[in-house]
Amino acid sequence: MSFWERIWLPAILRSLAVTAKHFIKNLIFINRRITIEYPEQKKIIPPGYRAEHRLLTRQDGSIRCTACMLCVFVCPANCIEIEPEEVDDPNVEKRPKTFVIDMLRCVFCGLCVEACPCDAIRMDTGRYENSCFDRSVAIYTKEKLLANAAPGSSPLSRAL
Repeated sequence: MSFWERIWLPAILRSLAVTAKHFIKNLIFINRRITIEYPEQKKIIPPGYRAEHRLLTRQDGSIRCTACMLCVFVCPANCIEIEPEEVDDPNVEKRPKTFVIDMLRCVFCGLCVEACPCDAIRMDTGRYENSCFDRSVAIYTKEKLLANAAPGSSPLSRAL
């Protein structure tokens, strides 16, 4: 190697030139930047994005989940806990007494949605801002999952 190659000066100058080119390009073409100025601008979520979970209800307002435990068994992170209870309704064998998802353990794989035979759980709320300062806020109970709604939907449209 030559003296200049041994001191890495040409490589350093080339890398500085690339950095300067991108810096000047971003100053001149501000509207074509890739960076999104979050939280002032929010990213547009594509239609199949897996966001926060929600539980659906039937026409009569009862929860759709039959506590079959398929979502619990298929979850790779073991973040779903369901405690079943018996129901007086002859059409439904059981329902969840407690339905808890630990969002700190969830990997948002969507396997629980695919495994559900009665379409009781979905990940279409469109919410991806789920940071918190308290760990207890990240534990989603049955009530919070039922209150989550899909974007642009009213409580009436959730009851399918």
